[in-house]
Amino acid sequence: SRQVEVGAKYDLGSLAITAAAFRIKQPAYETNALTRTFGPNGKRENNGVELSVFGEPLTGLRLLGGVMYIDSELTGTSAGAFDGNRAPATPELNVNLGAEWDVPALPGLTLTGRGIYSSSQYLDQANSKEIDSWERFDVGARYAFKVQGKAVTLRANVENVLDKRYWASAGASDDSEPGLTLATPRTYLASATVGF
Repeated sequence: SRQVEVGAKYDLGSLAITAAAFRIKQPAYETNALTRTFGPNGKRENNGVELSVFGEPLTGLRLLGGVMYIDSELTGTSAGAFDGNRAPATPELNVNLGAEWDVPALPGLTLTGRGIYSSSQYLDQANSKEIDSWERFDVGARYAFKVQGKAVTLRANVENVLDKRYWASAGASDDSEPGLTLATPRTYLASATVGF
């Protein structure tokens, strides 16, 4: 693949904003409907912009998030059959925002949250099969303290807190053979870390 990217960063001290524009050209692949063989068919060109923000705008409140827009187009496909179509497994819009808040009344306790959104994706070069857009929300907490001078951190998280069922992806981002990836259901995670 060939990639060109240009970007800028603005640092406000407690908060930073980055912006980037990019173009990626790479081979496109498909499973031929007649021969049932998987192989190259034309090229895909991804043109996009990405904005991100990170930092601590208020004491004890940290943010990390971004928005990415991708215009993905197929070119040079066999007999031009799919030229101009959107490349499979490429959502037009991705948005994510995570936040952490240190609870003032309980030193060492931090609450976390994250939201993720992905727009719809096509499964095939013909753009005849499509999965819906989806969103997911995660929540969690961590508690840091010391035991006999050793740092201990306890973590508890719930991913996909609303237990939404959706297709997370219409294929792999490396252009491997298309397939569907099912979202993980509501998942509970717990861990403990001890420093020595």
